[in-house]
Amino acid sequence: MFAVLAEDRSDVESLVVLIRRISGTENATIQRKGFSGCGELCRKAGSHIRDFAEKGATHFIVCHDSDGNPPADVRKKVRESIEARFDMPKDCCIVVPVEELEAWIIADEEAIRKAIPTLVIGQVARPEAVPSPKEWLVDESRRGRSRPLYVPTIHNAKVAEHLDLKKVEQKCPSFGELVQFVRKAP
Repeated sequence: MFAVLAEDRSDVESLVVLIRRISGTENATIQRKGFSGCGELCRKAGSHIRDFAEKGATHFIVCHDSDGNPPADVRKKVRESIEARFDMPKDCCIVVPVEELEAWIIADEEAIRKAIPTLVIGQVARPEAVPSPKEWLVDESRRGRSRPLYVPTIHNAKVAEHLDLKKVEQKCPSFGELVQFVRKAP
C-alpha cells in the first residue's frame, strides 16, 4: 500500500491520480497527507510516515518541489528531516519535481485541453526549464480574461487524469523517478 506526503493537498491529489494510473490499479487504497507548505512537510513527514507504516503502508512517496533549488539538495534536506524523527523506510521515494509539480502538468498541453476545454496553450518543449510553472500556467490561462481558467487546487488532479504519461516522462526526468518507483512496487 502506498502513502503519499506532499507540500499541499492539491499535489497529493494529483499524485494519487498518477500513482493509480502508473500502477494500473484505479481503486488502489493510498494513504495521504498534504501539508501547509514545505516547512511543515519537513517538520512533520517523519511522524506521518511512522503512522502510515503502522496502518499498513509499505511504499512511501514524499514530494517536495525544488522551487529553483538543486533537486539533490532538496532531496537531501527532506531525507535528513525525516531521518531526524524516524528511521527512513527502505521503500521511500523522495520525488522532487524541478521547479514545481505543475511542470508535469504543462508537459502535456492536450491533457490541459481535455480537462479545461476552453484553455489552449502551446506546446512546452522543456517544462522543467519554465520558472514558476504554476504561475506561468495561471498567467497563460488569464490572457484576455479577467479571471484565470486554470486554478491549481481545482484542475491539477483533473489534468493528471488525462496526462500522456510517456510524454511527461520524456519531457520531465523528475517524473521518471516517480514512474520507476511505482512500477517496481509489488
